[in-house]
Amino acid sequence: MPEKLEFKVSSGLKDIIGRDLITDDFIAVFELVKNSYDANAKNVFIEFKEDTIIISDDGDGMSIEDIKNKWLFVAYSSKKQDDQEDDFRDKIQKRRHYAGAKGIGRFSADRLGDDLVLTTKKLDSKNIQQISVNWNKFNNQKEKFESVKVDYLPLEDYSIPFPKNSKKGTILEIQGIKGWDRSKKTSLKHSLEKLINPFSESTDFNIEIFSKDELTNDSKEQIGRNKVNGPIKNAILDILKIKTTQINVQVTKDHIKSKLIDRGTLIYQIEEQNKKLNLIDDLKIDLYYLNTSAKNNFTRNMGIQPVKFGSVFLFKNGFRVQPYGDTDDDSWGLDYRYQQGYNRRLGTRNLFGRVEISTNNTTEFKEVSSRDGGMVETQGYNQLMEAFMNKGLLRLERYVVGVLWGEAFKRKNYFGQDEIAENYRKELLKKDQESDNLSIAKSNLGSKIDFIQLIKSLSTDDDIKIIEFNKDLVNLVNEQLDEVQTKFIADLEKIAEKIDNPDLDKIINLTEERYNQILREKEEAQRRAEEEEKRRIAAEEKAKKEEEARIKAEERARAEVERRRAAELEALRKENERLRAVEERRKEEERRKKEEDARKDAEQNLEHEKDKSAYLTATRKTLSEDAEELIHSIKVSVIGIDEGLEKILRRLRTDKSFDKSLYEEIGKIKFITDKVMKLSKLITKSNFKADQEVRKVKISQFIREYIDTYSYAYTDKIKISVSGNSDFISRISVLDFSIVLDNLISNSHKAQAKQIDLEIKDSKKGLDVLIHDDGKGVPNEFLKNSNAIFDLGVKSKIEGSGIGLHTVKKKMKENLRGDIEFLGNGIKYKGATFKLSFN
Repeated sequence: MPEKLEFKVSSGLKDIIGRDLITDDFIAVFELVKNSYDANAKNVFIEFKEDTIIISDDGDGMSIEDIKNKWLFVAYSSKKQDDQEDDFRDKIQKRRHYAGAKGIGRFSADRLGDDLVLTTKKLDSKNIQQISVNWNKFNNQKEKFESVKVDYLPLEDYSIPFPKNSKKGTILEIQGIKGWDRSKKTSLKHSLEKLINPFSESTDFNIEIFSKDELTNDSKEQIGRNKVNGPIKNAILDILKIKTTQINVQVTKDHIKSKLIDRGTLIYQIEEQNKKLNLIDDLKIDLYYLNTSAKNNFTRNMGIQPVKFGSVFLFKNGFRVQPYGDTDDDSWGLDYRYQQGYNRRLGTRNLFGRVEISTNNTTEFKEVSSRDGGMVETQGYNQLMEAFMNKGLLRLERYVVGVLWGEAFKRKNYFGQDEIAENYRKELLKKDQESDNLSIAKSNLGSKIDFIQLIKSLSTDDDIKIIEFNKDLVNLVNEQLDEVQTKFIADLEKIAEKIDNPDLDKIINLTEERYNQILREKEEAQRRAEEEEKRRIAAEEKAKKEEEARIKAEERARAEVERRRAAELEALRKENERLRAVEERRKEEERRKKEEDARKDAEQNLEHEKDKSAYLTATRKTLSEDAEELIHSIKVSVIGIDEGLEKILRRLRTDKSFDKSLYEEIGKIKFITDKVMKLSKLITKSNFKADQEVRKVKISQFIREYIDTYSYAYTDKIKISVSGNSDFISRISVLDFSIVLDNLISNSHKAQAKQIDLEIKDSKKGLDVLIHDDGKGVPNEFLKNSNAIFDLGVKSKIEGSGIGLHTVKKKMKENLRGDIEFLGNGIKYKGATFKLSFN
């Protein structure tokens, strides 16, 4: 006889069925709330106090026997037992199925805090039962689970605050909680919104959160769902009243009923027998396609984007099964399918909804032990997924992708021409996405044709009975039927054969009449076009023959004229040959003359360039010492004359009654002294020829050589540079141009300039030379009327005679074929900028 042995259970079992299965605090709260739901509670309060969370309900409560035989009985589920013991009448009177069935949800309290005080009372009991559990006592794995004791205390005449002043209920007081800040409490509230089926219109189970610490912050919050305190409200029902495209499927033991609605308009309603889903007798599927308009309305009302709220949630017996519907969760395989068929399938970003299974068949429809692990893959689970996919998603997807997106009629080549299909599809994608009504699709021929194909596919399935469908979407009477292939008229007739509907028959008859009329019109138009083409060809043939006859007559006349002119042409040819010979001799003489003139001009230009180069760069060659002394005496005398003239001019300026004509005469004398001074310099520095003072000069080359030769007078005071270049040549007085340059450089020196730049560049009229310096610039008194600085006798506070710029202006116009103008201060440097223009 074999010896009988038995299992021993370690106290470590508490962690295995508690915090190891309950992966986060929210799921722990969910499990405890679900226990209140299963206890027939109508209200659950969740209150936060310092390090304590209190979960109280107004459910049936427990007696001491219930605590001993059920609550303290690990893995015992009264729900399973009740299902076995209740008779039929008891079952149909239950208000709902049970949310839990494993008997381990109570260990969720261990996840939240170290200590639990459970206080409970039944309606027919005078005593209040209270037990205290310290979960840390279960940490010694060598100790047996059942040997760890739980404190029990019966209470009499003790006022317990059950919700809504109820006489019965259960209170869980969990101490030692951590990390429950405002953000976490708000997240718990948002999660609890999805705990109870948010699509259910039942209001017999309410959850409310209390936290005095958050009342001040709540008063500042504008969005209701972001306040911690207050009841858990499922605003999703109001959100889904927004007009969207949706399919509603209800599966019972015998039938499957489906209804497709688009933005408040019924599209079709069908019914079929439930032949394959034999394990399902109460299933509801509600799927919503959110276009751009619906997404915007969702975000505006909920304060959160749909993709961040979740997608398709799964509910079992009224409570949510996680993680179905969570952000970034793809338990339904939606995003995987979407990636395989982009633009032909719906993903989590544009789907929202719920799948609700109500059942007591815990074997076929059960959650995995880890509360966020989803459903166990059983035969019942596979039927659930098949119903979701084939009866819900695929039918909604077929309508959205085909009728609303136009993908089907374009891909299946309904129109026969890609361009026509693409135009209808672009119209849909451009406007329908932003619309909250069905008018765009109803007015789109491509959408109508695809809807006809959709209804045809439903009507050809013998298991499906079409209860109702949208007549506007099959009405082609007022459409451009010449773009429609004949087969679609035949498809309408097939639909009518399967569906006994007088309105549809009327639409089909009118459509056929209109289509036949269009065919007749096209045939008549084709006949007229063919006759017109025949007449056109005949006229063209006649005109062609007449043209050929005319051409032949003209050719004969031209031949006669040619014969008459042949002799004349021969005589003309000989005369032309003689004239060409004479002309060639004349041209040869002109060519030789031009070559001779060009040679002379080249020699003259070469001589001018040589004279100019010698004028600027040659060293002293011919003057004797006596001649140099004589030139020096001339310089001294001229300097004395110039200084005397300066004194006279300064005195005249202080005398307001002086004669201006006298001033002009003195200015002419001073210019002559400047010229004599310049001549003395030139004579000593070059083999200057007075009779060649006016000559052709390449201006840019002259300026560079002049600055290089005579800048010795300024090198210790001013840095002078030349930039730019030009091939411009003009016939000018080099002496006058030298005096112009000296006057401008002298003025810069008087303005305390340290840098001068002569910028050479071509212009439309000829050549421009810009003189920039970094001196004090032209005084402000002349900026509004800059031309005044060129008037005779006008001078600024800067030292000068008032003659220099007047002389420069005069010589530029008279002897240099140009002009001078003041451009302004601070153009390149901080000082003045003048422009010399040569035409």
